[in-house]
Amino acid sequence: MSTEPARTPATGAAALIDVVTAVPGVVGLEPGIATTLRTLDARLRRSTPSAARYGLVIDPGTGDVIVEISVGGPLPVRSVVEEVQRAVQLAVGDPATGRPEVLVRVQSLSTP
Repeated sequence: MSTEPARTPATGAAALIDVVTAVPGVVGLEPGIATTLRTLDARLRRSTPSAARYGLVIDPGTGDVIVEISVGGPLPVRSVVEEVQRAVQLAVGDPATGRPEVLVRVQSLSTP
């Protein structure tokens, strides 16, 4: 087991929305059932409102980020997902350690 304490990103979910939507190929956040339920749970429990938005959740224990997006345009989906992961890691984490882990779920695809 690691003795290192859990690290929560200082950057809130609202700021990360701008980071994610600035990536070419991302049409916008598209919340799925997972982030919707986690956001509602956080609001009902009145816990860290800056860590949960529809389509984007920051795990308060580990600092890991879940992003649900809609992808469109001529770019390959894989490259868009990689760019979103890279952008979020640069905004909130330490690229040398690979933390936080960023999970990107593509909820829908649209053609140009």
